[in-house]
Amino acid sequence: MEHAITAALASLPEMNIMSLPRLLDIAGGPESLWNILSKGGKRAEALVGADKASMWRERCRLVEPETILGSLGRLGIRLLLPGDEGYPERLLSIYDPPALLFTRGLDLPAEVPYVAVVGSRRASDYGKWAAEALGAELAQRGVIVVSGAAYGVDGRAHLGCLRANGLTIAVMGCGVDRAYPALHADLLRRIAGSGCVMSEFPPGSDPLPWHFPQRNRIIAGLSHAVVVVEASEKSGALITADMALEEGREVMAVPGPITSLLSQGTNSLIQKGAKLVTGVEDIIDELPFSEKTFIASAPLPAGETRRYDPEALSEEERAIVDSLREKPRNLDWLAVSLGETAGELLARLTSLSFKGWILEEAGGRYRLLKMINR
Repeated sequence: MEHAITAALASLPEMNIMSLPRLLDIAGGPESLWNILSKGGKRAEALVGADKASMWRERCRLVEPETILGSLGRLGIRLLLPGDEGYPERLLSIYDPPALLFTRGLDLPAEVPYVAVVGSRRASDYGKWAAEALGAELAQRGVIVVSGAAYGVDGRAHLGCLRANGLTIAVMGCGVDRAYPALHADLLRRIAGSGCVMSEFPPGSDPLPWHFPQRNRIIAGLSHAVVVVEASEKSGALITADMALEEGREVMAVPGPITSLLSQGTNSLIQKGAKLVTGVEDIIDELPFSEKTFIASAPLPAGETRRYDPEALSEEERAIVDSLREKPRNLDWLAVSLGETAGELLARLTSLSFKGWILEEAGGRYRLLKMINR
């Protein structure tokens, strides 16, 4: 019953989700708070004000909490409360732990590292490349990649992780049933299918501007380290970095050109003591785990072969992989070496990229990713 009532409380119109833990604490728990609000009167008014007390009394009398919980289940949405199996323990130690989490997707392992990769929505080609490369290589090491599913750095970090068959978490500033941004609907579907989409905002919640600074504390709190790829001086990614510092998480940054506005935030972080990141090893070395190769990969349907199994590649794809074993190569070199047209090669290179075998570097060179056999 606690889960049903908490879900119903979170779904009350104009409920400030950040205030819910305080209300629950003052009232003595979900059932007690629900009873107070259902009765209305002076006690409810003292707790939430006369206007909300009146509005919520009528709402509570019309709503059956079990009905709300049932509708979540039909949508494939799970509700987690502090203390539940699956509620991340790291969130319990942050300044404002969420009173509840709505999730779509898998239960994620606890004994592996989580790294947030965040940055500008208006990322440059360099920033997009760096985010995708780090997402893929962290996934190759079994690290869970956390981000906010926004355009630019966030989306590319998720995509890199997915292409390497890793687990990734998207923390939303709206309900988990909302595709925001709209063009990332397919990306969010893929994340929910092989990772997790989560939010403290109830289903149906709009992506309101003040939701995003609130959700940033969850991104920071979930993670053992936060890596900022590109950020202007007023970027929301810097809010996440500040929150991570306050919670004792590692903060790192990818350097950028001194002439770029998108590098001002990251370069400033490095000046202030954030670790400079030039590759995935810089991140791995700072994680509080003795083992540096972890296991956190998305499950596969029965009988399906892992995508980095050489036997799953065509003969032409294996030839490309063999050509990249010594060092990265560009398209022209590969075309001459393999005797194929650029068009044929691009199709195969795209396929290999989606399968998690290769990564396109800045400058148009293709690099073979180091795959871990599990």
